[in-house]
Amino acid sequence: MARRGRTSLIPHASAWAICAVALGLAVSATPAAAACPGATSVLCPYSAASQTGQRGGGVLRFPQAVAVGPDGAVYVGDQASHIIQVFSPTGAFLREIGIAGSGPGELTSVGAVAMAPDNTLFVANGSNRIDRFSAAGQLLDSFGSTGVNPGELHFGAGGGNSAAAGGGLAVSGNFLFVSDSANDRLQRFSLDGSQASVIVAPGFLANPRGVAVQGSRVVVADDQNHRLAVFDTAGRFLRTVGKGPGVLPKQLNFPFGVALDAAGRVFVADDMNQRVVRYGPKPRYKYRARWGSYGTGPGNLAFPRAIAVDAAGLVYVTNTGNDRIDVFDRSGVLQRSFGASGRVAGQFDTPIGVGSDASGVRAVADSFNGRIQLLWPNGTIATVWGSPAPGPTIILRPVAVAFDAAGNAYVLDQRRAKIFVFDRATGLPVRTIGDRGQGTGQMADPYALAIDATGVIHVADSNNQRILRFTTAGAYLGVVKRTGVGRGIAVTPDGARTYLSVGNHITVFDAAGNELRRIGKTGTSFGRLKQPNHLELDTSENLWVADRGNNRIQKFAADGTPLLAFGERGTGPGQFVRPTSVDIDCNGLLTVADRDNNRVQQFQLVAPAVPPCRPLAPLGNPPRPQTFTLPEPPGPVVAVKKVHASNLFSRRSLALRVSCDTSCQLTATGTLTQRSKPRGKHKRATVSLRRVRVNLTAAQSQIIRLKLSRKSLRRLRRALGSSRSLLATLQITAIAPDGEPTEISKRLQVLG
Repeated sequence: MARRGRTSLIPHASAWAICAVALGLAVSATPAAAACPGATSVLCPYSAASQTGQRGGGVLRFPQAVAVGPDGAVYVGDQASHIIQVFSPTGAFLREIGIAGSGPGELTSVGAVAMAPDNTLFVANGSNRIDRFSAAGQLLDSFGSTGVNPGELHFGAGGGNSAAAGGGLAVSGNFLFVSDSANDRLQRFSLDGSQASVIVAPGFLANPRGVAVQGSRVVVADDQNHRLAVFDTAGRFLRTVGKGPGVLPKQLNFPFGVALDAAGRVFVADDMNQRVVRYGPKPRYKYRARWGSYGTGPGNLAFPRAIAVDAAGLVYVTNTGNDRIDVFDRSGVLQRSFGASGRVAGQFDTPIGVGSDASGVRAVADSFNGRIQLLWPNGTIATVWGSPAPGPTIILRPVAVAFDAAGNAYVLDQRRAKIFVFDRATGLPVRTIGDRGQGTGQMADPYALAIDATGVIHVADSNNQRILRFTTAGAYLGVVKRTGVGRGIAVTPDGARTYLSVGNHITVFDAAGNELRRIGKTGTSFGRLKQPNHLELDTSENLWVADRGNNRIQKFAADGTPLLAFGERGTGPGQFVRPTSVDIDCNGLLTVADRDNNRVQQFQLVAPAVPPCRPLAPLGNPPRPQTFTLPEPPGPVVAVKKVHASNLFSRRSLALRVSCDTSCQLTATGTLTQRSKPRGKHKRATVSLRRVRVNLTAAQSQIIRLKLSRKSLRRLRRALGSSRSLLATLQITAIAPDGEPTEISKRLQVLG
């Protein structure tokens, strides 16, 4: 079983208490509330805590920004983790900068990062501002705001594979150059954020992304125009580089990142072509090389987005779809990779919903990863249902999960507006319930579901502002209208009362859909709510609430009286960042989807009101998910030039300079034929040159020599007499790791 990302139980009383929990015994030693962050009661409501999944610590989720500091440290903007992760030059994790949020020092997303020579870190924040941090992570200041005037920005927060966070940053001298992506323009600031000016106005660039500056040249990845645009530092247009969209060697397809090395070579993260493209320096920026193709193996790329070059000329690429950083030399030879993937079993990317079956198995809706992860009571992974993005997905955005009496899982796919029913025995979907729309039995942006003891499914049909009811077989039962936008739902076992989180309160309905009362009011004090999310009822019909906006869990009595609360904003045990779901299983484990910390926290309740566990059929392990496939890239572009055109007889070889634009194995063969008319009725003499085979890296040129045997040399001398004119006919084959082989024939005039 996968165990990655799990920490051991953290005691709040004594070691024997944890042993008692593991054995299912009552724990009588209860710690004081001081042991529980944010607790409001005298005693802590839980005796031990643990987590599955890891917020950061080298685990990457959609890394799409990278910069190398003056000391060689590598700064990675990790979009779905909402932090900057810092690595040593060798790839060892060092520290984190930032936390999810929109306040000072908080990050909604990271579209770009740049380092100044004094080790100041600039971050393009999805809140449409630029944050300045020290290398240690202290916020120095922020500048910029949402808008279209000079100094105002529109980056966009992004949303995973299909919606990257915007922005591009480059420091040169006393200026910061900014790709203002959604405003289709380039701005320049002083390093303190002052003197903002628009140096390239809208109308020429389309969604500009990466930007690099060297000397008087500014190179911008002109994303939706499928090219690079080159300006001087005042914004005067100089030329374009590349053309597209297309997959041919000199074409680009949504170029995202751009970087320059000390010699002025240009490196481009060619996002949708799954490769890196290299051009020569100014003024011509001649096409030189490419490397990479779609895949997960060493050297493969999946939607590369950002690129940086260090002082030694090594190229750092955010292998975004593979959740890692790949480091290449300038010819595309992989040097190393670092970063653990947030897609492996046991890691999460924006977990939203949690549910448990009658045996104590818990299921987590791992929303951005497009899957359900099932956990044993000890927090290890039992199995995974669905398939992680990117790739063909079964469920696009799972946000909630519930089980029927037999242990089959009902997964709410918010994006498809359907309920997918997963068979317990196989782990595969067997049917769907509902569809997108506003009509009978249809849903729009649904967010939560619950199944009562009678087998009725209750769905918070959020954008239609109603509750839908279905049987587990999929039959439509009815609707409760005009409920408001529901974010969480819980139902008593008999279906007599339904609890729906709406706005900043909980609305309670009877079985007929009549409103009975409301629980909670807007606020931050005990008993008040801020953006409550998913809900859970224990067997005493106490209501547990994921109080998302207050970063805590609250418990209310059936009449709405607040009973307890715990949790506070943070990244430690018992702390949360926008918790979205809460569940209590038959073992008395309270599970919280700690959304923006990308983890699940588990708390052993001291006095749980839970039913006894009962055995269910084994969990199915579905086959490995499909992988995303793309057409093969084009074959290598081969260049062949003769080195010496004369004196072949004395050299006894034909010297050629050969290269491929991508790594290849090149094989060359050829013949030499006399060009002069043979004497009498003799045929023109033709001899073979010996085969040569070499391995080349991208853009590497090498001299090869096709040798002439002594026997062939004597034959040519006799046939030619005093003439030395020969025709060399060459056959060159180049095979790259991906794509079709390239075969070319070439004729050269040479002299013996």
